[in-house]
Amino acid sequence: MGRQYSFPFSSPGKVYYLQHPQKVNLTEAQQACFNDGAQIAKVGQLYVAWRFMGLNHCDAGWLADGSLRYPITKPSRNCGPLEPGVRSFGFPPPFQKHGVYCYSAGML
Repeated sequence: MGRQYSFPFSSPGKVYYLQHPQKVNLTEAQQACFNDGAQIAKVGQLYVAWRFMGLNHCDAGWLADGSLRYPITKPSRNCGPLEPGVRSFGFPPPFQKHGVYCYSAGML
């Protein structure tokens, strides 16, 4: 089994980009994660998944604080700056349609 990291803001689990048939607004994003047996991911959970679990996904998604971000561990020309990091698009209006990152405590 892999090494476990403990952070005060995050319990062991998995952050993932929810493959959804359409983009969703913030309220729909929260519901979509719930319907998938998870909850909308927090910023700290996304950072942990990026830094310690290698989460790499070039699609921006909603997070619990209403921000829009995506994690990059393997930079490419088609996905922003050429260094790893969690990219942020700030806090768009909650009615805009985007993807969503979910967190499930039951998935290790």
